[in-house]
Amino acid sequence: MHIANLFKIQENKCNDLVVDNTLSEYKITARKHLELHIAMSDLANETQCYRYWIGNEKVLDDNMIFHKYITCFKHLISLGLYNKYGDMDEIDIELSDYCLSDQFLNLYIDINDLMISPSKDHFVTLTEDFLSLGISLGFTEKMIIDEFNNSYK
Repeated sequence: MHIANLFKIQENKCNDLVVDNTLSEYKITARKHLELHIAMSDLANETQCYRYWIGNEKVLDDNMIFHKYITCFKHLISLGLYNKYGDMDEIDIELSDYCLSDQFLNLYIDINDLMISPSKDHFVTLTEDFLSLGISLGFTEKMIIDEFNNSYK
């Protein structure tokens, strides 16, 4: 997936943010990771993929899942920009053999890896796994790129 333009779009949005200059670099970084965790949790909750019991099934809202996916993707791209990984051009996407709950658990591991040992390789893995989740959720590359672009218009 070609994502260079998504970094540019998100960078323009991030430049509009007024950051609390009383926060240390550590606190900003920690809060950005927490922000991504929360967005990821919100998305996982919307998919109901964690359910292991039968009864009181919630009707899933595909539009809401897609909206939360794009919101989460924005936080991911923003974190990449913050860590100076915004020079990426292409990300490979492969369909995952894992169920949704395992994919989310792997994403939490990816986020923690990036937090504990920041590197572009960890960010690439996180991004690849996140985009793979999107494919598992039924979203095409075109849908993701179009919605990301349109969400800031």
